Amino acid sequence: MSNQNVLSYYRDCYKEDSADLNLWNLNKLKKDDCLVLEGQDDLGSGFLPRLPIPSEFAEQMMKRVEVYQREKVLLYASFILVGKLEVKGEVKQVVTPILFNEAVIEKDNSSYYFSVNDPTPEINESLTQLLMPESDGTPDFEKTTNIQSASLWTSWLKDSPLELNLLELLNFPNLVNSGEIKKALRRKTPTLLPASMLVFVERSTSSRGVLHELEEIIESNKLSQPLSDLLSPLEEPSDARHARKPLKYDYLPGLLSTPQKKIISIAANANLGCASGPPGTGKSYTIAAIAAEHMARGESVLIVANNDAALDVIADKLDENFGLSDVSIRAGQKEFLKRLKGYIADLLAGYFSDELKKEPKVCESELKRLNSSLKKMEKRFVKFCHKAIVRGQRLKGLEQKDSQWMKRIYLALVRNGIRQLAKQWASLNEINFKHIEREELAGGYLSALKNRNLKALVETERKSLQAFNKAIRSRTSKRQFELFDDIEYSALLSAFPVWLVSLNTLYRVLPLKAEMFDLVIIDEATQCNISSCLPALYRAKRAMVVGDTKQLRHYSFLAKSKEAQLVSKNNLTPSTDGVVSYRDNSILDLTLNALNSHQQLAFLDEHFRSKPELIHFSNECFYQSKLKVMQHRPCTSSGHLHLQRLEGVRDKSGVNHLEATHVIESIKNQIHEDTQSGINHSIGVISPFRHQAEHIAKEIEASFSEAEIIRHKIRAATPFGFQGEERDIMLISFSVDNDSKRAAVYLNKADVFNVTITRARQKQILFLSIDETQLPEHNLLRRYLSSISEFEATHSITSELDEFQQNVISELDKLEIETWPGYTIAGTEVDILCRYNSHYLAIDLIGFPGPWADFFELNTYKLFKRAGVEVLPISYGLWVVDREACLQKIVKKLGSTWNQLSVRNGS
Repeated sequence: MSNQNVLSYYRDCYKEDSADLNLWNLNKLKKDDCLVLEGQDDLGSGFLPRLPIPSEFAEQMMKRVEVYQREKVLLYASFILVGKLEVKGEVKQVVTPILFNEAVIEKDNSSYYFSVNDPTPEINESLTQLLMPESDGTPDFEKTTNIQSASLWTSWLKDSPLELNLLELLNFPNLVNSGEIKKALRRKTPTLLPASMLVFVERSTSSRGVLHELEEIIESNKLSQPLSDLLSPLEEPSDARHARKPLKYDYLPGLLSTPQKKIISIAANANLGCASGPPGTGKSYTIAAIAAEHMARGESVLIVANNDAALDVIADKLDENFGLSDVSIRAGQKEFLKRLKGYIADLLAGYFSDELKKEPKVCESELKRLNSSLKKMEKRFVKFCHKAIVRGQRLKGLEQKDSQWMKRIYLALVRNGIRQLAKQWASLNEINFKHIEREELAGGYLSALKNRNLKALVETERKSLQAFNKAIRSRTSKRQFELFDDIEYSALLSAFPVWLVSLNTLYRVLPLKAEMFDLVIIDEATQCNISSCLPALYRAKRAMVVGDTKQLRHYSFLAKSKEAQLVSKNNLTPSTDGVVSYRDNSILDLTLNALNSHQQLAFLDEHFRSKPELIHFSNECFYQSKLKVMQHRPCTSSGHLHLQRLEGVRDKSGVNHLEATHVIESIKNQIHEDTQSGINHSIGVISPFRHQAEHIAKEIEASFSEAEIIRHKIRAATPFGFQGEERDIMLISFSVDNDSKRAAVYLNKADVFNVTITRARQKQILFLSIDETQLPEHNLLRRYLSSISEFEATHSITSELDEFQQNVISELDKLEIETWPGYTIAGTEVDILCRYNSHYLAIDLIGFPGPWADFFELNTYKLFKRAGVEVLPISYGLWVVDREACLQKIVKKLGSTWNQLSVRNGS
């Protein structure tokens, strides 16, 4: 069966599943959700970049945009058609715009203004296709570049088969008021009015652009390599025969874990790869690292996601960790676009000519020398450790023979050699210092590469840069696409190698060119339906799909019966290669289904986000305890998860008012605490039930100022609204009571529950009105609540100590240093973990015969560094020869002074 049939199936599913923005009757919006602009629309005419709006509307709307940022969108709508129209066989009263654009409100001193995210409005094609059924839904823009030209639309729509009153539109930019809109509703003929509005509506889940691009891919009869592997999986990976590329891990700032290195390797070598990233495991950082490593090798990366929040996090990582903000294009964001325009204008004006002279080869050779030097130091350190084992074991052997004279002779011969083991510490310090130096050099290397590529673009591909400059400033998408055709993309992508674009705006930002990028990364892949990802996959030579099967999947309205019809219509069967249920599967599921080697798959296992208590249940229940909890420390593991039992009642509309009241009170208390301490924590509220989440969102809006909501990032949503996000403090309102056990069945959905309980970094408060013992034993809520009481602050430590361990612990006890022998941290057992004044230090005991004789590999030192704990090796021989030097080193590492501890303990 041809791939075209499979693509047609996914296109048809997407088309059936699509739901346009509900813009048919803006008149039905609540008063708070709609502002009819009055006077003159100088924004739409292009005369002004922003327009003032009343503070009473703006103040509450800014709060609501913050609270409902994922669920709703603020639009600037203009050229409003008012009257009665037949829509899908039914006569409806409509108040609907021809043009709309996403809007933002800003405060300047005490006044409020709004502007648009993108100068090019979207056309309401659902309306224009209805008015001009024989057209493609858009007029001919050849004669004007101004899409908001009233004469353009009146001259085009005069040929409509419907009777329309169009002349009033020619008064634009003079606007009609809300009274005149009401009058027009009473007319027999639909009227196109010069009206403009700000409206707050539910977000769209579809894009006509995606459908258009799917059609083009089907007609092109050509597939990119990852699309081919996805739709027609081979028995052996098609890339298995190719030589593996030499990668540039060591040229990146930051310490990469083994799984992260494996993911970068898969992304560089496999046509199709997959990375599983459970909550808080550094998924966004890993994606940024992949992009930086590809840039270091001169390759380009397209990063896509279903929502802007995920892309914003990756953009921050690219900037903070790799310094690549000015060569990574964050398409669709107004602030970024503004900076990019200025940056490119400066490049064309030659302002960066001096800065662009630095040659990356110099940095690269320095890095090579430094990396080579580091390897030598690490080998020398390992030699010290091997010597420590040999000498320690010989010394202990003599002690066991109870031969004091032989021990004295041995010590006399090797005492100086044993003292040399203290150089192990100097060697370790030197390694650490060199790593810091390497960080700076790696950052400089990426910067030099970036500048060299920009210089090449400015000097040799000026026309492409000029075309790109014009394209990002063009007012119409048609003009933009014409300009895109004048661009030499290989040169442009060399200078701007990383692009971050949401799936539903990709068609507006980049032309549909097969394999124009070296790699596409799909983030939050469980949230992405298969069809919307296909155009992104078409644009790249390789693909890396990143997600977590234990988290929420995309939501589809497509009926199973309709899906079965579409399979049959396209001459397919459910067992055909590349065919899975569109309704029940995400792009991650399809990718996992297509992989034919475990070498194409990697699992991120280091959990950084949460306190151990907050990730404990999820780790055990959903991830088979595979996560290394990097914040795991003794005595800091409880007190972060709180349960408030209430006697709330879930009403008929699904709202538990008592829980909502306690949630608002808790937020107020937290804000008060933060004000006292001077620390602002971010706060989120989750309810698994939509009505409860919406009720709490309204209460937040009514109870807190705009400044408080923004400062603390306060937001209430369902788990679907929080996928991919996190907060310092999360409040969970379960909303069910003893009489709503049927509703509690929904809480047993594993993906919903997992996302609900894994959003908090520092503290989680649960609000509960049900006696969980009335739920079935297997119910996730019941098991979760049981796990809270089972989780203890003190964790397993070794009770059987060897003599060396006991000796060291005894000396540290005298210095009032707390110790935990055989403590497991970040998935690794530490010989002794010690703490003084909240500073932790892991002690690696070396050379004493028994379970603790061996030394940590340097990868373990790096693992502990990522977990924020330093490791200090103590050899048995040195402990015997110079115990005081060992103790002084431990004390120094713990951030105190020997004198302080000596005086305190009377020694």
